[in-house]
Amino acid sequence: MLNKARVFMSGRSQHVTIPAAFRFRSSVVSIRRDPQTGDVILSEVPPLADAFAALDSAQLPADFLSEADRDERPAQDRPALDQLFADESSEDR
Repeated sequence: MLNKARVFMSGRSQHVTIPAAFRFRSSVVSIRRDPQTGDVILSEVPPLADAFAALDSAQLPADFLSEADRDERPAQDRPALDQLFADESSEDR
């Protein structure tokens, strides 16, 4: 059985009604176009907590970011950058 969705315009945006069987649980989806077929693909974005849980459970190699791989140089002195952020934080007050 082929499911269909209605496409309509609202202002300058195009919208698609999604049948109940295809509803998303979240309010945000990622969108991409398949370069070979041109199909538009919507994918549910997992909650941030789920993404962090997956990272926590990932098994990293024992030599991941070894002492030799780490860049532990002292931070560079960048007065212009420091001033830029100081100016922005004073605007937020």
